[in-house]
Amino acid sequence: MISRCAMAALLLSSSANLVSAQAFSGAEISAEVLTFTDDVDLGEKEYRGAVQFGLAAGFGAAADLSYHNSDGLGLGGRNLTFHGFYEGLDLATVGLFYGRDSIDDGDAELLGLEAATTLMGGDLQGALASYDGDVGSGSLLSVDARYAFGGFAATGFAGAMSGDVDGSRIALGAEYQIGAGPTLYGEVGRRSVDDDGQTYLSLGARLAIGPNAGTTFESRSIFEILPGY
Repeated sequence: MISRCAMAALLLSSSANLVSAQAFSGAEISAEVLTFTDDVDLGEKEYRGAVQFGLAAGFGAAADLSYHNSDGLGLGGRNLTFHGFYEGLDLATVGLFYGRDSIDDGDAELLGLEAATTLMGGDLQGALASYDGDVGSGSLLSVDARYAFGGFAATGFAGAMSGDVDGSRIALGAEYQIGAGPTLYGEVGRRSVDDDGQTYLSLGARLAIGPNAGTTFESRSIFEILPGY
């Protein structure tokens, strides 16, 4: 608990430096709706906003906030994630993150490592973390990829978590950017919780701005692995 609190304090302190940062890197907002194919009433809406700044000597910091609403379950969930990272390496951007999920049944904290790189013309990023809170404790791992060609891009995601909550998600999708405007995207995937699997379809739109055309890292959340949970 002490190490978790110390790491969270470090990331929060880094994010506080955003106020005085000189280099705005990017920001994005997005909205998404998700529906399970075997129960169209059990859907989820997600709204997310994120901002990123470059600090001194290749370091950077970002913060993102997302809201999840499950129509069928009547649940409302929120996630707040702080990222602190280093961009000075040739091979990858590496960082630490602290995330907090808040749902009707309680809270969960996430603490972990993340990295992003370019491989064979595509963008690849992954995260490894532990979670702890009212939902239990355990670990999670996620990897997502994006390969662009023109205004289109193919996307993929794979993630799993173990411990008091066991689940996984795998998905394939595509996106299209309308000129210099928003990006429209869709995804088909499979979510499993305790060996109970459901296929889902999601559609959304994202608007990214700034020198980096958005933020480097995604939100880190149990909802990322188990949408609609």
